[in-house]
Formats: sequence, C-alpha cells, structure tokens
Amino acid sequence: MSKKRVLLIYPRGGANKTADAIFPFPLQGLTQLAASMPERFETVVHDENLRPLNGSAQADLVMLTAMTTLVSRAYEIADDFRSRGVPVIMGGAHATACPDEVAHHADSVVIGEAENLLPQILADFEAGQLAPRYTSDSPADLNAIPFPAMEALSWRHRFFMASIQTSRGCPLACDFCSVPATFGRKLRVKSIETLDEELKGIRAKGMKRVFVVDDNFTADRARAIEIFGLLKKYGMTWMGFSNLAIADEPEFLEALRKSGCTSLFIGFESLNDQALYHKNRRYPSRAALADAVDRIRSYGIGIQGSFIFGFDEDTPEVFSDVVSFVMETGIEIPNLNILTPLPGTPLYREMKEQGRLLDMPWDDYDMSHVVYRPAGMEPEELQQGFAWALKYLASPSVIFKRLSLRRRQYPFFLMANFALHRAQTRLANTMWNAPVQRSLEARGFCTP
Repeated sequence: MSKKRVLLIYPRGGANKTADAIFPFPLQGLTQLAASMPERFETVVHDENLRPLNGSAQADLVMLTAMTTLVSRAYEIADDFRSRGVPVIMGGAHATACPDEVAHHADSVVIGEAENLLPQILADFEAGQLAPRYTSDSPADLNAIPFPAMEALSWRHRFFMASIQTSRGCPLACDFCSVPATFGRKLRVKSIETLDEELKGIRAKGMKRVFVVDDNFTADRARAIEIFGLLKKYGMTWMGFSNLAIADEPEFLEALRKSGCTSLFIGFESLNDQALYHKNRRYPSRAALADAVDRIRSYGIGIQGSFIFGFDEDTPEVFSDVVSFVMETGIEIPNLNILTPLPGTPLYREMKEQGRLLDMPWDDYDMSHVVYRPAGMEPEELQQGFAWALKYLASPSVIFKRLSLRRRQYPFFLMANFALHRAQTRLANTMWNAPVQRSLEARGFCTP
C-alpha cells in the first residue's frame, strides 16, 4: 500500500509585512514534528516564505501551524484543502489562544504542545475519526522528542545555521509575551546527554553555527555552562537569548566567550523605566544599560538588541532616544518592534477590557503595525516613528558608522545587517506617512 502523504505547512506573511532576512532561521517546531512522524507516512515540510503553495499541492492530511499574524493565510490554505476533501489540523500559538475561531477553518484544533498528542491524532486520522479538539494536558518530555528533521528543509534554512532547543517555558511574567500561554512558565530542560547527541548529529552534517532557540538560554547559569562545554567540544559558534544580568558576572562572560558565543539576543524593551521590566530591574537608567552593553562586548560578544515602541510611558521622543542609544552603544543588530497585544496574553485581555484595540486584521499583529490606541501619542505617530527608526538604522551609511572594523566577528555582523537592510527598508517605505513625518519633525521628533 502507498504511504499516506502528510503536508506540514508554515504559512507565509503578506507582501512587505515582514523585516526578515532572505535566509530564514530553521523551523524548529515543524521539523521536530516531522521527525516524530512514523515511517508509514510520507512527510513533507513546506515553508511558504520560500515557496508559496499552489492549488495543485497534494496531501492526504494537512497540518498547519501559525502565529497570529500568519493565521489569515493559514485559513486560506486550510479552506482550500478542505474544499478538496483533505482533512486539516491546525495548531500553534494562535490555535492555542483562539481555538473557537480556528475551529471554523480546521477539522481538528491542537491546543498546546503537539508532540504528546501526535500518536492519538494519527490513529484517529487513520480510523477516519479525527476529534474536533486535542488538548495537551501534560507538557512534552523534551528528551523523548526526536531530533529535528533538518533534511526536510530547504538549503536556504540551513545556509547560516542549525537550530537547537535545550529548554521550553519561561518563568518571567512579561505581559506582552505569549510564550507562557503556549509552553508554560515552568522551565523544562533536555538532558546534557540528549544535547550531546543532537550536537554530534548537527556537526556530522557539516554545520558549525547554531542558534539556541530557548527563550532565555542563560537563565540557569550552571546548566548553561555545561552546555557551553558541549558547544566548545564540537567547535560550534552560536547565538542565543539572554538578558543583561550576565553583564555583572565576569566568570560567566568568560565562559560565554570561550564557548564560541558570537552574539546574544537581549530584550532591552524600553529605555524609559527599567523598573517596569522584570528582566532588567538592576539597570535603572540609560547610562547603566550602556555600561552593561560595554561590559558584555568587552568579552567579544555582540548584541542583538530588541526594543519595543508603544508602552504607555512612551511619547514621540522615544524613537530618537532608541536610535541614539543604539548608535552610542554600537549595538550590532538592532531589532525594533511595536508593542503588540497578542491573543492569549495579559496585555491583550487588558487592552480589550479598556476598549483600546483597533479594528485591525490579524495580519497586522506582526509587531510592525499599530493595532491598539497608545497612551502617549496618536496611532499614526507610533506607526511613522517606528518606520523612521527602522529605515534610519537600516541605512548603509548608518550601518558602517555603527559597526567598528576592530569588532570581533565584524564580517558576520556586516553581512547580517545588509541581509536585513533591503527587507527593513522596503517595510518602512510601505508604511511611510509623509505628513505625519513632517509633523513629528516640526515638533523636534524623528530627526537624525
């Protein structure tokens, strides 16, 4: 008998809706699911950001995952396959937060993590008895999940690096973050032995660069140092997520340096009042933040700095403040975002109760578009200020000015910035509002 064909799909975003680079990071969730599929199925992973689906795609079962900003496209795909009699299962962050809505477009909705549910889902599919909902009542054992099926991805996913997940869940309580709703607040970890085998497999495929996708990889210092040893053992250079607290720990920074750490993604979020943000409470001022950046960089570790515009304390002054901070500190890769109340988060519930949500499509819940009424400025000003800051920092002359030739890994950071340059500039241009820009400039805002 021929194998049943299962299509695992990651939907694309709309045109000019993203600031991502041409070489996307490897898909972690779908490749882990693909690796968990029994051999009696033919499994295909399709990332629409690389190649859009066409109407002739064939499958016996479709499984879709989608963040909120991608769910409209996911619905289009699901409706098309269902019209042809192909059953569709949808999971991911949006399905977990809005299962009733998703149920209008899918035969089954998966709420929470899918790995523990997969055997029952497949058995029900083969019996022709898919349930309307599958809810994960217990977290997945990360040591029992097969290593991601990297071979299922296009070479473009693997051009820069492989990805690895050492833990799930986040104990922090940022009200704008959807991670706790999807993976829980309890930190779950893979064993060192499991990670050793996974890194050995990545290295055997000839890959030397790794992105650690954990939401806060360095939270457990002792465990992180153990993993550093594995990364060093296999000669990896790597990037991951952290917070500024490591700046006060010279021994840990030295361990990071020796492990091959190229850069860390750090959430600065706001320069206004660090006391509001649990991650950076020990840095109460802009000067203290800058000093922390300098200490981390003194160990040869670059910073991908994330900033969010639109907190209630923000006025139009915030855009120039963040741009000048990025330039003064020389942050290697700035990551700019608009505060976005994602479904399932405390922020979404709060703004909905306050009547501040604008009537915007899910497509715009992408951290680049304003979907609520801010407190300290008009929505149009927040949108334009974001576009101005994004375009300014993506300018080639500004990139060269910000990056020093003496900086460790200078060629990598230069390439990374220019890989993002085109998409970021295009995105800024699509939302550019000349009258609002002139108004901001006349009041002394959004000027170089």
